Amino acid sequence: MSNQKKSLAPIPARGQRLIDTQVFDAEYYAAESGRDFKSKREAAHHLVQFGMKAGLSFHPLFDLGMFPVHLRNAYKTGDVEAVLAYLRSPRSREHRWSYLFDPTVIEDPSLDGSLLLSRYRAGTQRELPVPAKFVGRLPAWLDARALIVSHARNAKQIELGKKPLRRTAWSDLEESVWLTSIAGVVEPSAAEGPVISIVMPAWNRALVIEQAIASVRQQTFAAWELIIVDDGSTDGTQDVVRGVVEVEPRVRLVEAEHLGVCAARNRGIDESHGKFLAFLDSDNTWRPDFLRNMYAGLERTRGLAAYSAVRMLNDGEEYTGQVVTAEKLLVRNYVDLNVLVADAALVRELGGFDASLRRWVDYDLVLRITETTTIEYFPFIGCDYVDDHDDNRITRRESANWEFAVLGKNLRNRFVPDVISSPQNAPAMSVIVRVTDSIELAIRNIRELLDRDSGEPVELIVVDEVAGFRSSLRLRAALAGFPDLKYLKLPRRYTPAISCNIAADHATAPLLMFLRESVELRAGTLDSVIARASDPAVLGVQPLLTDAAGIVTSAGGVGHPLTLAVPLFKGLNVADARRHSGAELDELATAAFCVRTEDFRAADGFRSLFAGDAALVDLLRRLNTDSTRTFETVGDALAVDHAADSFAEEPPLAVADADWLTPAVEPHRTLAQHFAELGLQVDDLVAPRSPRLQPAFPAVSPRRPAVDGPASLRWAVKIGADFSVGGDRWGDVPYAADLAEALAALGQEVVVDRAGAFSRPSNHLDDVVLVIRGLVRCEPQPGKTNVLWAISRPDLITREELLQFDLVFGGSQIWCDFVASEWGVDARYLPQATNPRRFHPTDRTGPDVHHDLTFVGGPRKPIGRKIVADCLSLGADVKVWGPRWEQFVPVERVADSYISNDDLAGLYSSSRIVLNDHFEDMARWGFANNRLYDAVASGARVISDDVDGIADIFRGAVRTYSSLEDLEQILADDQGFPDDTEMEAISQHIRDEHNFDARAATLLAAVRDHRG
Repeated sequence: MSNQKKSLAPIPARGQRLIDTQVFDAEYYAAESGRDFKSKREAAHHLVQFGMKAGLSFHPLFDLGMFPVHLRNAYKTGDVEAVLAYLRSPRSREHRWSYLFDPTVIEDPSLDGSLLLSRYRAGTQRELPVPAKFVGRLPAWLDARALIVSHARNAKQIELGKKPLRRTAWSDLEESVWLTSIAGVVEPSAAEGPVISIVMPAWNRALVIEQAIASVRQQTFAAWELIIVDDGSTDGTQDVVRGVVEVEPRVRLVEAEHLGVCAARNRGIDESHGKFLAFLDSDNTWRPDFLRNMYAGLERTRGLAAYSAVRMLNDGEEYTGQVVTAEKLLVRNYVDLNVLVADAALVRELGGFDASLRRWVDYDLVLRITETTTIEYFPFIGCDYVDDHDDNRITRRESANWEFAVLGKNLRNRFVPDVISSPQNAPAMSVIVRVTDSIELAIRNIRELLDRDSGEPVELIVVDEVAGFRSSLRLRAALAGFPDLKYLKLPRRYTPAISCNIAADHATAPLLMFLRESVELRAGTLDSVIARASDPAVLGVQPLLTDAAGIVTSAGGVGHPLTLAVPLFKGLNVADARRHSGAELDELATAAFCVRTEDFRAADGFRSLFAGDAALVDLLRRLNTDSTRTFETVGDALAVDHAADSFAEEPPLAVADADWLTPAVEPHRTLAQHFAELGLQVDDLVAPRSPRLQPAFPAVSPRRPAVDGPASLRWAVKIGADFSVGGDRWGDVPYAADLAEALAALGQEVVVDRAGAFSRPSNHLDDVVLVIRGLVRCEPQPGKTNVLWAISRPDLITREELLQFDLVFGGSQIWCDFVASEWGVDARYLPQATNPRRFHPTDRTGPDVHHDLTFVGGPRKPIGRKIVADCLSLGADVKVWGPRWEQFVPVERVADSYISNDDLAGLYSSSRIVLNDHFEDMARWGFANNRLYDAVASGARVISDDVDGIADIFRGAVRTYSSLEDLEQILADDQGFPDDTEMEAISQHIRDEHNFDARAATLLAAVRDHRG
């Protein structure tokens, strides 16, 4: 194959190719590139020449990041033909093209090989092929396009507006042209009084102030006055100024108490007489033409405020100054106060400088000016500024947090949602989610939050502070299915306090919930939180918070006088935390909490002085001064923080944040009282490295009451399902829950740990570790009684694994015999079981049989399930329940993607036959699966693949097959199953002999015997 670089067609030809195929959306590309084009052809040529290399898109439904690497590489070389060829190929139909376009759901064969995007043009309405699990209302194509184009334009303008504050080169030509434009402006006479009043605050500046004054006296513009306000200097600054006053009548000294720079400047403003105000610090100097140029520029433009460039001298030479807009100033301050000249009446009307601020006061004034008028930029150097790193300057003495205080004060009325709509029902809660980094995680969590069929209506407010243009666009497209969503795109990443205050100003519900982007709310959580938070006796609530493995990270906080609030029950199992009442807490977890909107607004929201989550802690402390109401945790409300780590120390607050925190109130209850509800005692409190910045950690142990007879043991049941919504659907979950219920009925304390939580930080509390061995291996815990019960996937189990356990049980007699004879491991036969309280023949109304052949479970590649495929090949009437079945069987065969475990008995009872099969290794080793026990306990007849021991256990209620001929004969011969009377007896036998109560009794007896 030749290594010669592929020759591409000329740029005009490639651009025209995109136009001819009708896949090019010129308006969208103009928005994404941030440019205006005279024609579609000009836009297409720009895309091919520059845009494709930069990864810009030609269509709002084409997200390059969702395509394979080879296509992305071809795209960035400008290879239009390669892109078009791929879009026509069958492979392109196997994945999404964007969050709103999934060709895998298109079933029209006439579209094979066509350029699908050519159908989605401006002015042509189409139904969008959204992904199968799309959450929300299906948006119309033209509405979605308008939303994405608008967001792209806004996000691109924000990106283009982020200019560097300083630059290393200066344009003498630009300055010369501008100076020529103002040359004819006539200057006022100094005899008529001051036109520009200069305010100079001074505090202990005796060594440098003369130079600053001299630069004013050297101005070519004569109609000025200089008001020097001495802020209580003690180094002789007043004497230096008095010496100047004696020889220069335009200089005045105002002596004042030491009240700070804002008070000094405001005093100078009060003393001024000029039409304009200028500000010069006592350690800076102007160039001689500064005032003249500023006056001439303002006269020519009739503006109310303007500023010039500054030459910065530090380790090198840099320049500040550029055309600014109000939007750019929301990102950072480009205007240096030393070169700002503003209308005096305007400054007075705005109230001058805010004396409550100790830093960034110039930025505050600039932002307030831009709410009234434009600050113009005059391109000449007006000031030389020496950045000598003097630690005595206010900019170095005071906390950088003051910038956040200024931004928070000035931004709350600057932003509105991109779509304004009126919801049909008044929301019970406004949920605020701030998105900064984890785009895909945030999208998933927001969609799950809004995927509710019932419950109280909620209002979602999303704050987009995503740094990258492409990520922001992807986020907006992913949420296009929620027309009532309030979406705020902010121009930079601010702070939690600033962003959440901006969002809260748009909230209309009586309750406010603040939710971190990494937090997933499980089903029912919102409604539980709303119900509890609506109680007038409650100050605020939070859900029970866990990490991604299901380990508790916070059930609320308990105050402590020397550290941050201690997060309750961190490191424990969810079942432990749910034994707590959830009441009388002192603080809530900052990752997810809810308060009343009226309380939030009465407290004036978050204090924007804080840089991080300290603002949330501070708000909760300020609210917690009402002795009649307390915070609570709602135990049945579950939130999973995918960014949390239950093993790590709580991330410390910034030192500057800690300095401003409102003091904690006296705890409502002690830690010991809270843990006592769980049957635990606090043995010690482990101090953190930085008590002001981190919480302490309680060391706890079980409180063992003195009882007659065998003591209750604490069992930790370990299962392979992870702590996800998908993991909830594993059969291991109800299996472990039923076993836990049975052990609890025998007086045992039981918790269930999912995969990922096997090494829970509170493992030291456990007495028995019971591993339900299936797909996932779990290491035994030193010092515990370690029990393994193998119920599936025997090929994954090794002799070395079994030798680590104290007791081994197996769900197959032949497997137990094998490991005993061949591996020397004492394995006791303990088959699987059912829960008779859930699985039993149900009372039916109407016909006894509602379904013919029923299969419940997930499919497996490549064919789904063998027994389902075999039955379908014989023309049988099969219905399946489970996720992703549409990939393997006709859609009419899929009854539902999910069925609750509580509804299974009714389904089994109302089916003529229930289908079942096993993993190959389970069938080979004689492991009868749980589905058989549940189905027969429900009174169902079952067809299954052949597994050793089935005939002995189920006595004919389960018939097995080894070939299609066998299966066809079974399906045709209902008489081969026991009659109804015999089936009732078999079902009763399974419920009596093979239930979890019996299994729990066996396990408990073995453990007690082993422990002596």
